[in-house]
Amino acid sequence: MPETTKAAVLTEDGRTYAPHEAVIEASRCLMCEDPPCNTGCPASVDVRRFIRKIRFGNFRGAARLIREANIMVGVCGRVCPQEMLCMENCTRAQLDTPIDIAGLQRFAGDVELAGLAPVPEAGAKRDARVAVIGAGPAGLGAAAELAKAGVGVTIFEKADAPGGVLTHGIPPFRLDPAFATDEFSYVERLGVMTKYGAKADPAALLGEGFDAVFVGIGLGRPYTIGLDGEDLDGVHIAGELLARVAAGETPSLGEDVVVIGGGNVAMDAAMTALRLGAANVHLCSLESHEEMPAFRSEIDEVQSEGVAFHTRTMPVRILGESGKVVGYEGVGIRWKTPGLLVPSNAEQIPGTGFGLKADAVIEAIGTGVLDRFEGVETDQRGVIKVDEETMKTSMDRVFAGGDIANGGATAVLAYGEGKRAAGAIIEMLDRESGKGGGA
Repeated sequence: MPETTKAAVLTEDGRTYAPHEAVIEASRCLMCEDPPCNTGCPASVDVRRFIRKIRFGNFRGAARLIREANIMVGVCGRVCPQEMLCMENCTRAQLDTPIDIAGLQRFAGDVELAGLAPVPEAGAKRDARVAVIGAGPAGLGAAAELAKAGVGVTIFEKADAPGGVLTHGIPPFRLDPAFATDEFSYVERLGVMTKYGAKADPAALLGEGFDAVFVGIGLGRPYTIGLDGEDLDGVHIAGELLARVAAGETPSLGEDVVVIGGGNVAMDAAMTALRLGAANVHLCSLESHEEMPAFRSEIDEVQSEGVAFHTRTMPVRILGESGKVVGYEGVGIRWKTPGLLVPSNAEQIPGTGFGLKADAVIEAIGTGVLDRFEGVETDQRGVIKVDEETMKTSMDRVFAGGDIANGGATAVLAYGEGKRAAGAIIEMLDRESGKGGGA
């Protein structure tokens, strides 16, 4: 049994707008004739319309409008990087600051979730069945769109709960797992059947009589660096650590923690370490601050919490005594070829070696493909190749979306790809039933 501590609050603080605050923020919107914010949403949410509804006090109407395009109203209000999407395009930013679209979406979702979100009336029931492999954002997006169109949908999920990385990989202080599960239940209320603890294969499902299969399994294989000392007690893989915390565990990391990586998972790991009681957290990345792949808002948040950054550095070894981590050694680097941000392009700078005291080291350097399917064409990394318009794979009647098809991106992009695939599947079914007007 791992040693645990309850040194800090790990749960989401639940802060959202009060109704009058939401109305004030919504009233700042310029209601552009051709709103640029709408073009930035991968899930095709009509941003201007939902803000207008909040502006005039129709809070539940705003939530229903968002949910029609994206069932994850509250979840995306918490984890979607709107500053890189809809908010980046906000015209109001030319005057002062962009509208807080994320905050308003979170407000709308929380208002609606206080009651039971109404289920839209499905279209005419079709004599068709579609299998969805994976209940992450992409799978949920595909399942919801298909169910609303009257298609019979069965999700096959190997975990024991829906949500994928949203449930198992995001720390509770960013997204309450119970809140997320409640919101995901909307898909089952649409009539979707979900089989948990079930792995599935596209070819086998087609053989069982499903008319199409959507694959949205994510990635799942954590990368490791292969450092000396990586087998010491106190070395953690970020995804596995975050999954334990999301499940309610509070592992003890000690006073001094080093996080290796510059992405969003590394930022989550660093903030989690602080909340687990670490006094000193160091984040070591190959990239500079400007080059880090993490969202700027997350980088700023981590810095504001006192995490020490060691940028443009690479790991050398993890030090140990009696089988336990006691320190970390790194060295400064420069890029051999500017702009090529990969370890093989990093050149150590003589005389820049450094050491850090460490009770724990967390590796957060990305994930790769865990599961592959025979007959489905992939690139050399194992990422499934798809047609970008339809999300169709090389296997007939098989579609894919989310991280397994894009190599790793945002939850809202994955959701949007699931929706896009569902649209293509529905068009295929319509053609075959004679409703599509073409062959």
